[in-house]
Amino acid sequence: MKVRYAKKSEKEIAIKFWKDSFKDNEEQIKFYFDNIYNEKNYLVLEDNSKIVSSLHENDYIFNFNNNSIKSKYIVGVSSDITMRNKGYMSKLLISMLENSKRKGLPFVFLTPINPKIYRKFGFEYFSNIEYYNFSVEELANFKLPKENYSYIEINEENKKLYLNDLIKIYNFNMKDNFCYLERDKFYFDKILKEASSDKMKAFILYKDKKASAYIILGLYEEYIEIRECMALDSISYKEILTLIYGYRDYYKNVSLASPNNSSIEFLFDNQLNIEKNVKPFMMMRVLNPLAIFKNLKLENSNIKIYIEDKILKENTGLYSLNNEISFSNITEEKASYDLKIDIADLIFLITGYFFIDELIKLGKIDIKNRNIFKKINKIFSKKNSYLYEFI
Repeated sequence: MKVRYAKKSEKEIAIKFWKDSFKDNEEQIKFYFDNIYNEKNYLVLEDNSKIVSSLHENDYIFNFNNNSIKSKYIVGVSSDITMRNKGYMSKLLISMLENSKRKGLPFVFLTPINPKIYRKFGFEYFSNIEYYNFSVEELANFKLPKENYSYIEINEENKKLYLNDLIKIYNFNMKDNFCYLERDKFYFDKILKEASSDKMKAFILYKDKKASAYIILGLYEEYIEIRECMALDSISYKEILTLIYGYRDYYKNVSLASPNNSSIEFLFDNQLNIEKNVKPFMMMRVLNPLAIFKNLKLENSNIKIYIEDKILKENTGLYSLNNEISFSNITEEKASYDLKIDIADLIFLITGYFFIDELIKLGKIDIKNRNIFKKINKIFSKKNSYLYEFI
C-alpha cells in the first residue's frame, strides 16, 4: 500500500469518489471541483495500483489566539464503496496526521458526519453553531432603518464592490472570538460562489453610505434558511432581518444559523416562540502540543501537564510550562505532573470549549495537584470560537 498525492490525470477519480460518498447535487460538486479542488491537496491510498481511499486537505488561515496560523480543513474523507471496512481509511488518516505534523502544522480540523469515527484518531469538538427556528411573523415588529438606507443584492457582476465591506463586518464580529477562520477577498468570493451554487442570495445593508450588516439566505419551499447573518450592532441586525419579512406571503418559517453564545433570541419580543438548538459543529486534532502552548504564551505558568497520544506517540510525555516551555518523552509512572489529559481532550482545554470543572465532571481531565485548580481555571478559561464551513 502507498499513500501519495494525486496526479492531474486523477481528477475524475476524485469526482467519482465524491459522488459515491456524499449527497451533494451536481451544482455543488461542480462548484467544489471548479473552485477548490487541487490535486496537490488530494491525498490518496493505493493498493495494488488502485486508489482505494482518499481525502482532501484544503488550505486555510486560522486566527488562533490573535495569531494567523496555517492549517488544513480535511474534507471528502471516503473509500471505494466496494472496498470499505478493510482499514484503508484508518491508514490514510494516520498518514495524513503524520504528514501534517512533519509539515509543521500545529493542528488540522474537519466537520464530521459521525464524530465517533474521528475521536479514534484524536479529534474533538471545539466550535458550536446555534440554530434558531421561528415563524416569519416574529419579525413583524422589526423596523426598517429610518432614512438614508439601501439593501443591495450581491451577485456575480457587482460582488467586487462589496468584498471589503463584507470583510469589515465579519472581522468586527470575530474580534471577541478565541479562534476563527480569517476571511479575505478570495475567501468571500468563494463563499458567494458557493452560496450561488446552493441557490442562495446575499444582501448587504447600507445606512448613511456605511455598510452595517449582511445576510446569506436560501428560499426553500415554505421556509427561509439564513446561512449567515452579521451586523455591526443589534439594531442593524434586526434591520437586515426586516428584509426577510418581505417574503412572509410565500415563506412561513425561518431557520437561522448563528455563532455560539450570540443570544439572538433576545432580539425578539417573545423568547418562548423561538426554538434554539446548539450543536457541536467543528472538530480539531492537535498535532504539536508544544507549539500550541507556546502560541498561548504559557511560559511562567508553572504547571506540568502529562499528555497521552495513542496515534502520534511521540507527543506522549510531560510538558513543563515553566520559565521555558519544555517537553520530556517519559512514561506516566516516571512523570511528576499536575494534571493528565488525553490529546483529544486537550482540545477542550486549549480552546476553552468547557470550564475546568465541567471537564472534571466529564472525566476528561485528571488533576493530581488540587492546589493548582484556581491557577488552571484562570489560564484555561471558557472561550468562544466560530467556524462555519460547508465545503
